Amino acid sequence: MTKSKFFSGVFVSQLVIVAVMAFVGILLYNNLPDLIPNHWNIYGEIDSYWPKLTQLIFIPAITLAMALLFQFLPLIDPKKEKYVLFRKPWIVLQMSIIIFFAYLFFVTLYMAFYPLTPIIPFIFGGIGVLFVLLGNYLGKIRQNYFIGIKTPWTLDNEEVWNKTHRLGGWMFTICGLIVFAEAFIQWQVAWVFIAAVIPTALVPIIYSYFIFRSEKKHLK
Repeated sequence: MTKSKFFSGVFVSQLVIVAVMAFVGILLYNNLPDLIPNHWNIYGEIDSYWPKLTQLIFIPAITLAMALLFQFLPLIDPKKEKYVLFRKPWIVLQMSIIIFFAYLFFVTLYMAFYPLTPIIPFIFGGIGVLFVLLGNYLGKIRQNYFIGIKTPWTLDNEEVWNKTHRLGGWMFTICGLIVFAEAFIQWQVAWVFIAAVIPTALVPIIYSYFIFRSEKKHLK
């Protein structure tokens, strides 16, 4: 199977997902309320509504744009040859994000019919699963300019990239499990989410700097 056929098959799958989103939106259009909840605060309270037509167009359009972007990025990446080395993780990452957008779309439709349903289990549960999936494949992503933990030190040194992404993979997985658990425990939603996400974002960046310095010292 050639690389082009492989990636075109993935793209077709993504287009099918977008088409299903659009079809369900058209099917439900007349039964939906004129305004659909489109944003909730950290406590799960609705704080924004959109007209149903805007909501039904916007999320599928964003999902389609993401699918197109995923096809375009490897073509302009200066390290485009690296994508062959992490083909499966790259596909899992794409499909995870596309499916997550579709999941959010269907959750908003459900909430349009049942606005009093608690949203936190849906959103935090989905984010938790997404983070766990990404975390399991993050360590397998090879050096590139668009996907992963891109710092001056990871882009400069391939070994620093690999070590940073292995750590980042563990961090994302642990963060995902914490967020998923909090979706159902709901102990201190806002604080637990912040406490899980901030270290996940910052620790690999700081780690990449110190690993870079350590690698430089070994070369002297």
